[in-house]
Amino acid sequence: MNKIDEVFADEFKHWGIRLPAEALQDRQPGEIRSCGWMIQYQFGTNERGAFLDFYASHRMTDDTHSRIYESGEREGLPAFTYMIIYPHNATKNQKEQAERKYGQHTAEVSKELRRKGFR
Repeated sequence: MNKIDEVFADEFKHWGIRLPAEALQDRQPGEIRSCGWMIQYQFGTNERGAFLDFYASHRMTDDTHSRIYESGEREGLPAFTYMIIYPHNATKNQKEQAERKYGQHTAEVSKELRRKGFR
């Protein structure tokens, strides 16, 4: 679990945020509220080994949803986006298509976060 701890700590080093030692030891889910961040995390395993999933939100930046494997490898996971980007000089049809895509993405992320027990 040392690599998970290191990679997570590096992600939030500017704010001095680390995973609680007891969470690493017991592999228990939890959340951290510090320096404007709300970070939810849980541990799991799959065919690639043990991992930590976390979802981090801060009002000053985009959300982050990531998986860190015990090897230290990091995998980006789908996160909420807070704006719809339209093509330059978008037609009404293009705008509607972008809005549908945004809505589908939001619904998929919501479903996955609920499945994990994240709020």
